[in-house]
Amino acid sequence: MTIEEVRVFTTPLPAKQSYTMSNSAVATPYSTVVEILDSSGHKGFGEVCLASPQYQPAHNDGIRASLALLAPAIIGCDPITLNTINWAMNEALDGHTEGKAALDIACWDLSGKIFDRSVTDLLGGRRQENILTYHVIGIGTPEFAAEEAKRLQSQGITRIQLKAGGRDIHEDIACIHAVSAALLPDTDLAVDTNRGWTTAQAIQVSNACADLNFSMEQPCSSEAELSQLKQQISHPIIVDENSTDLRAIARMISSGLADGFGLKISRLGGLTNMRAVRDLCMATRTPISTDDAWGGDIIAAAGIALGATVEPQFSRGAWLAHPYHQTHYDEINGPRIENGFATLPQGGPGLGLIIEDGKFGEPIAVYK
Repeated sequence: MTIEEVRVFTTPLPAKQSYTMSNSAVATPYSTVVEILDSSGHKGFGEVCLASPQYQPAHNDGIRASLALLAPAIIGCDPITLNTINWAMNEALDGHTEGKAALDIACWDLSGKIFDRSVTDLLGGRRQENILTYHVIGIGTPEFAAEEAKRLQSQGITRIQLKAGGRDIHEDIACIHAVSAALLPDTDLAVDTNRGWTTAQAIQVSNACADLNFSMEQPCSSEAELSQLKQQISHPIIVDENSTDLRAIARMISSGLADGFGLKISRLGGLTNMRAVRDLCMATRTPISTDDAWGGDIIAAAGIALGATVEPQFSRGAWLAHPYHQTHYDEINGPRIENGFATLPQGGPGLGLIIEDGKFGEPIAVYK
């Protein structure tokens, strides 16, 4: 079996609920969807979508441009040889992990359909049935944040991420106190600034909230700043934007810098690389989440598939963008959150989705 054709589509995923970060707000990003067809007639789908270019060197138009080099590089490859696929993409283009992720995910979906197995099975097997999810509270007033925390907990959400940064630090501190006061005993709180604080501000927040239980997710911009911060605060550090590859993640585990990771499938280049990171983190007992920046049913299904293979005690959950854009590619099997958990799609092998022909309209590019 060989890859014969790669089709590239775009589809809008407008934010229908507020999603405001420290320096930007999500509006209407266009997701990039790839469809790979092999010589046996099977099809596999992959997807990547960045909510904003604000916090990473990639952007959605750049992803589609990178596919003009990456897609031809895998034509003729056997889709089940995932390492070979990734070697071919790396030879064709250095970096640009987001475009590689879309193709890699599609090959995993295609492999599942070839073998009549789920992607979770191919990734090593299921360790949990229901995957914990978390919800974001965007930048707002303390009153808004506290009410959102109460509303989310009433829906079964037990993990909340509070956005902060990009404003007077005392407003962030007030919001953290307000949300903490509204939390039930079993609810976990992470305060995420998307690199929006200086080290001095992060220290100030930690000191002002020393009696509150929460983690700081990517409080500062660089690994060097996080290292400087680590010995001066009383809260755990979860690394997100700096978790760019296996080497960086291994270094931050070894140094004791990272208390956990917020991993993005697209940033790491797909499920093949995420599998290696998962194995390292499980071996070192380091908690991880299996997320992405934005996207629809395909990238959500990929995150859930990998999340199901993580030992529950080391799982920080899997984030889904669906509550914010409320769009499904597969109305029946598309991943959704119920009582704070998501389950694996059950539409069939691969990622478990059934996507009808023509769902995304005409392709913007075809590579043969």
